[in-house]
Amino acid sequence: MLTDTLLSGTELRSLWMQFGDDDSLPDHYELTEHGELVMSPKPTNRHQRLCSEISAQLREILGGEAVVEAAVLTTTAGVRVPDVVWMPKQRWAVVNNESGLVEAPELVVEVLLPGNRRGAVAHKVQAYLACGIREVMVVALDGTITFHRADGQHETSAFGVVLDLPDDLFR
Repeated sequence: MLTDTLLSGTELRSLWMQFGDDDSLPDHYELTEHGELVMSPKPTNRHQRLCSEISAQLREILGGEAVVEAAVLTTTAGVRVPDVVWMPKQRWAVVNNESGLVEAPELVVEVLLPGNRRGAVAHKVQAYLACGIREVMVVALDGTITFHRADGQHETSAFGVVLDLPDDLFR
């Protein structure tokens, strides 16, 4: 269903479900707003450890549930899979639909990899914010964290989150 026009949320959900049934696809993929499948290399162990640590700290600080690699339906960039998605527990109850897609969670985290392009990251951040996500945390390769909201970039979290990330994950 690849097209030059933007697909609707319904079309994206349907396509996402079709791809979910395809055992030949790798585990790490996203779907653009045009229906194009974007494959990603398997994350490194360091990256996965960092995502797990962030998820655990978000649960401890905010309560609710923080999930590693949950698929999020955006309005401008298709189906994207942030490294960590946080929402209160009651919001997760409505995610158990057929497609399993999360819509407008409160907080998402992107942990950068050496190959990330600045423009692609900025596109994702803007797409997350455009679909109603309140805050996007971006963790840089050196451990620096920036917080993005509809009104721009900030040095502190609107949720009061202060992460204590192990130094050994940034060497």
